Amino acid sequence: MTTDAARPRYSGDGWSLVAHEAGGLSVYTLRGEFDFAASAKLAELLPAAPGAERIVVDMAEVEYCDSSCLQILLRLSRRLRAAGGRFAVVSAAPAVTRPIALLRLGDVLPVHPAVEAVEASWSAA
Repeated sequence: MTTDAARPRYSGDGWSLVAHEAGGLSVYTLRGEFDFAASAKLAELLPAAPGAERIVVDMAEVEYCDSSCLQILLRLSRRLRAAGGRFAVVSAAPAVTRPIALLRLGDVLPVHPAVEAVEASWSAA
């Protein structure tokens, strides 16, 4: 088990990302505002060539997410699916859930209220 102090942490102007493993999942916890200025760094920090991994992006504490960041998540999700992996977003924040719903991206960016809900849905499938 990784301690909080040992987890990789990254931050920029108004945002942060913490990566850790949890029960066979790679979890990336994002906090703050993710706009065009943060999107290039987000693309660097998320896996560029994922294999058949199970990745969860926890955005419960994201206050703003623009289309450039959603595009990064879409690309990651598509690469994962092509490699036999799985992808999900965790959030109840309207800043995240509303654009995903409005753009009808729920099939590609499935949203769950908690990491445990992701695990349950993947176990049931």
